[in-house]
Amino acid sequence: MTVLIVAQVVLRYVFNAPLTWSEELARIVFIYLTFMGIGAAYGRRRHMFVDSLIGLFPPRIRKILQFWVAVVASVFLLSIMIVTVRSMAELFRMELTTPVLELSMAVVYLTIPLGLSAFIAQMWIHPLPRKEE
Repeated sequence: MTVLIVAQVVLRYVFNAPLTWSEELARIVFIYLTFMGIGAAYGRRRHMFVDSLIGLFPPRIRKILQFWVAVVASVFLLSIMIVTVRSMAELFRMELTTPVLELSMAVVYLTIPLGLSAFIAQMWIHPLPRKEE
C-alpha cells in the first residue's frame, strides 16, 4: 500500500503522469489489511481489550464470563458475516464493480467474512487475557 501511494505521488507530481488505478487499489488493500488484521491482532494480544470489569471477579467467575463474552461476540460476528455474504451475493448478481479496476465489489466485501472468521477463530484459540497477563 505504501509503495502504491509513494509511486502515485512521485508519478503525479514529479513526472506529471498519475496512475489512474493506484488510489483505488490502495483503498482496497487498506480495507483488506484492516479486516485481516483483526484476527492477527487479537491472536497476538494486540487488539484493544478493556478488562476492568472482568478483573473485579474471582478467577472461576471470570472464566465463565470470558466464555459467555466469546459466545455473544461470536454470535454477533456471525450475524454480520451472514448479512455481508447476502450483500456480496446481491452485488455479484448486480455485477457492481469498482470504477477503475472493474473488480467485483463482492471481492472487496469478501474481506469482511474472512477477517471476522479469523477473529472468531482467534477468540476461541486464545481466550480473553487473564488479570495477571
